[in-house]
Amino acid sequence: MSDTNAPEHLRGLNPEQLDAVTCTEGPLLILAGAGSGKTRVLTRRVAHLLHIGVRPWNILAVTFTNKAAREMAERVHALVGPAGKDVRLGTFHSTCSFFLRHEIERLGYTRGFVIYDQDDQLRVAKDVIKELKVDPDKFTPKALLGVFDRAKNRLTLPHNLPGEEVTPVAQKALRAYERRLREANAVDFNDIINLSLRILREHPDVLERWRARWRYLLVDEYQDTNLAQYHLIRLLAGGRRNLAVVGDDDQSIYAFRGADIRNILDFEEDFPDARVIRLEQNYRSTGSVLKAATAVVRNNLRRKVKELWTSEGDGEPLHLITAPDEEQEAARVVEELKGLFVSQYKPADVAIIYRTNARSRPFEQALMHARIPYNLVGARRFYERREVKDMLAWARLVLNPSDGAAFARVVGLRRGIGDKAIEQVTAEAEAHGLSVVTAARRVAAQPGRGAKPLKDLLALLDLFIDELPRHSPGPFLQLVAERSGYLDAVRSEGADEAEDRLRNLSELFNAAEVEETITENPTPGERLQLFLDRATLSGQDDDLDNSQGRVTLLTAHLAKGLEFPVVFVAGLCEGSFPMLRERTLEEDVEEERRLLYVAITRARQRLTFTRYLRRMRYGGGGWADVPRSRFHDEIPPELFQAPRGRLGAPATPLARPSTVPSEAQKKLDAFLKQVNPSGGAGGGRRGDTTNAPENDEHSERTLRLPKSVEELRAGQEIHHAELGDGKIVSRVSMGAGLMLIVMFNKAGRKMIDPRRDPLELILRR
Repeated sequence: MSDTNAPEHLRGLNPEQLDAVTCTEGPLLILAGAGSGKTRVLTRRVAHLLHIGVRPWNILAVTFTNKAAREMAERVHALVGPAGKDVRLGTFHSTCSFFLRHEIERLGYTRGFVIYDQDDQLRVAKDVIKELKVDPDKFTPKALLGVFDRAKNRLTLPHNLPGEEVTPVAQKALRAYERRLREANAVDFNDIINLSLRILREHPDVLERWRARWRYLLVDEYQDTNLAQYHLIRLLAGGRRNLAVVGDDDQSIYAFRGADIRNILDFEEDFPDARVIRLEQNYRSTGSVLKAATAVVRNNLRRKVKELWTSEGDGEPLHLITAPDEEQEAARVVEELKGLFVSQYKPADVAIIYRTNARSRPFEQALMHARIPYNLVGARRFYERREVKDMLAWARLVLNPSDGAAFARVVGLRRGIGDKAIEQVTAEAEAHGLSVVTAARRVAAQPGRGAKPLKDLLALLDLFIDELPRHSPGPFLQLVAERSGYLDAVRSEGADEAEDRLRNLSELFNAAEVEETITENPTPGERLQLFLDRATLSGQDDDLDNSQGRVTLLTAHLAKGLEFPVVFVAGLCEGSFPMLRERTLEEDVEEERRLLYVAITRARQRLTFTRYLRRMRYGGGGWADVPRSRFHDEIPPELFQAPRGRLGAPATPLARPSTVPSEAQKKLDAFLKQVNPSGGAGGGRRGDTTNAPENDEHSERTLRLPKSVEELRAGQEIHHAELGDGKIVSRVSMGAGLMLIVMFNKAGRKMIDPRRDPLELILRR
């Protein structure tokens, strides 16, 4: 049948896609490489089943996210119209919830059961810990839920957990948690699948009825299924065995959530008569990108062989940025972006992908410095993250005992200080015009049960005030985190969350140690204050224009399923990508390799890897050399662009702009003006050096352009064309650039980029 004579749902498919759509009977494994059109195959397959006469309610299509399910439903509706409305398209959890509404009475629940979300589960876990009088510092609600989650993913009841996995106290707590849910006629997220599986196993009549209903099964992202989902699919497909699974073992990156790559690797053992179809033609990326991805992932021993290819040619070569440290790595990426924005791309075309959220900080700061708008996906901005703000609150309180907001946050971190004590402190401070710390000392001196926790807090604060002169900012913040018990509290949380938060704290300690250019011989307190200024001012980007979109910052896990014309894969270094732990197994390295494969295959046209040569040791203490990633050596060198000089021009004197700027400079200035209308590349309108004074007080003065940024020092008076007169408070190194903190007479405290907002020195006679 020619393509023009084929039904609409079979048109435009390549031979392998057509085969996958029309092979309707028996078990089928569709190995869909990145960008190979798997969603098209899934939706066309549903349309084809309807076309050959399968009843819509006899089809079950399962995927992992609500977004994917909605997209699939929309595409099916576009192909077949109303005929597709009775096809069951949904996630595992929505499908099992639908099933339980019909069958949960078999287990003694009523059909009106409720599903507890994360907040509900935490509340129950807290109640259980209180009921059993468990020390919450040793076993937190989140840690309890983490153990329970792992147990349910492995289909293991609490009392069957091995001793090394959970203590007797935890087993008792888990049983109490289950009892409370049952009494409330409630189920949690994991129960939705596990209870469905239990009913199907214990009630053969129910199993046969639902097998008769769902005669054709399609499962998307099969490589991401866990043990419970695997058994559920096996049970439902056990009759007619019309099971088609779609997935890519090279994109199996969710082992930490319980996903088991063996489910897809062993599919042919589970179904010896299964047919396997490989979708290898890529419709997204250039040949160079695909060659790099394949070269990396083929080093994994546990994988299904497949070779991605494209008919679109190799495209441009890969690029590599090597920088001395993380700050300059980010600064050079931004310099590269400026050049790309001059040519053909806009911010919305670009993604910067890194291994963990903690790596976002230098890129956030460099983009802020360049006034380029960005969007941070799946995480708070670095200085807005809870653990970062907690440590900064301690630092603020040490430097300023009158900081009521910092005091309130620090008090919130300490157990035993009740609302009544806080109210007393606030009332004392307001009544007598005292700082909150002085007021707290008065309240703590009064007899009462709440005095001791407050005294302990104040003793800790006094310790930190005494220690500050002996430490630079990074080690000081680390000392605060350790001596306050904050690090221990974080470590006691669920493993995954604790690991992320500890990485953020480590990044904070390192960020505080970045070399800063400030007043001569600054005290540790002045250095800490400067760091706090930088952290606070880093969030002031509300005036950035979004008309051309934003650069996307995200982890490799969150990048899965997305694509961008331009991708930077950041931190291709040992310990960063791959992320290594003390006991790293080969299977962990293979998952890291798959994660890099996912990051690489997000790029459509241009792919750049970045790496840094050294990193500040944890909490300060000098620099440590960082080897390049083992994965870098797996990419053929001929795929890279020929080596070139350092990215980013060296610092140049501040001079008047050329009267005939280059065409490229004109384009860059125009772009920067679009994304930052309040302060474009050339700043505001400049006045002549013989400007009239702002007022009579300054009539005896002249204005002069500095010879270079190095001439701008703390304490100097300056003039800004728009903000007026002010005094430089300090200089701050950010990445490879320099920012000035200036206190303006009228505009107040501002962070200024002297390369983009030209300043003039005020010379007095």
